[in-house]
Amino acid sequence: MLNKPDIQEACPDGIKAFLLELVQEELKNIPVGMPCRRRDLCEAILAVNRDCGERRRIRDAACEVLKGWKAQASQIAALEKLGFTVVKGGKHYKLRRHGLSYFKVLSVSPSDKRTGANSVTEFLRLFF
Repeated sequence: MLNKPDIQEACPDGIKAFLLELVQEELKNIPVGMPCRRRDLCEAILAVNRDCGERRRIRDAACEVLKGWKAQASQIAALEKLGFTVVKGGKHYKLRRHGLSYFKVLSVSPSDKRTGANSVTEFLRLFF
């Protein structure tokens, strides 16, 4: 029904999953019990289009790693396993996804326990 844009997918069916999340959010904004075409359209779209869950799985796993960011080798390996590239440059790591032009800078030596948690919002905005 929609034409697929000429933009690289960050994960399998990532664009489809993104659009389904937008439809789910729109459905949440329609008051419960209010009959309307928007509600019918949202419910019908969601009923015939299933999300494989890969985008959500990658996003949730990456956020868990970043929340406790201490620049440990195991954390870097976990991000790489999720399809991110982590490159050290001086006092920071650059985190990229599938060669996309977007990147997130992470400290090699985080200053406090909130460093990772503070990075999650920007991370979500950039990659998801």
